[in-house]
Amino acid sequence: MDYQLIAFDMDGTLLDTRKRVLPSSTQAIDDAVAAGKVVAICSGRSPKMIEMDHASFGHVRYAICCNGTVLYDIEEHRVLSTSSFEHKTIAAAVDALGDNDAMTDVFSGAEMFCQTSQLERMDHYRMGIYRGLYDATSTPVDDVMAKLLDPATSVQKFIFHLADPAARDGLRERTESLPVEIAYSEDASIEFSPAGATKGSGLLALAELLGIPREATIAVGDAENDLPMLRAAGLGVAMGNATEEALAEADVVVADNDHDGCAEAIRRFLLGGERA
Repeated sequence: MDYQLIAFDMDGTLLDTRKRVLPSSTQAIDDAVAAGKVVAICSGRSPKMIEMDHASFGHVRYAICCNGTVLYDIEEHRVLSTSSFEHKTIAAAVDALGDNDAMTDVFSGAEMFCQTSQLERMDHYRMGIYRGLYDATSTPVDDVMAKLLDPATSVQKFIFHLADPAARDGLRERTESLPVEIAYSEDASIEFSPAGATKGSGLLALAELLGIPREATIAVGDAENDLPMLRAAGLGVAMGNATEEALAEADVVVADNDHDGCAEAIRRFLLGGERA
């Protein structure tokens, strides 16, 4: 198969366990771009977060951000398209959260808004490993809930990082009937995107924009929010460190994120044309 586009998740995939891009991945990306292939990022992260790591993953132009709700041109620093919530859906999710202690992230265009007081307590919300990233890329506000609920805020994704992991399943049960896509991340985080907007829909939207057929696309991931893109792509590739669900959904499995799995995916399938 002559694959033309490969899309990588970041955390647990393109980033190793120390949150760095392996040199082997950067070299393989550069080789793929030189061969006329398209390499994209497909992440739950905001555009600003992805831009922060841009130098380490080479000549990547396009990013599918915020779990597929934002298409972004990294070279031109430009949002290409968005999928946004109706505000009544946001209000219902906030009602479902109730008085549970949670840090909230609000994704709007290229920005991610967070509450200043919660940024200072990220360890409490099991997000301490990301403190440097949030300090560098988030936009602090005094009241993040007010920002989330403001009808003037165009919201493509929001996350509740719960202080108590045991509260997550109950929150999911209370919000599953809403027009949302729900995904778990980290130890106690729950992510919400508009219904129908997933990493899979984002991948297909980018492929359509570039005139690439679905059959010629590859998706590489490791976690629950990667399942839609593993299903949507012409070839779904799971990392060796992937969850059981991602391993079951994928067509093939490569090495883990500490042992050149991303470079393997590029060289075997995008450049080598190997079929599953």
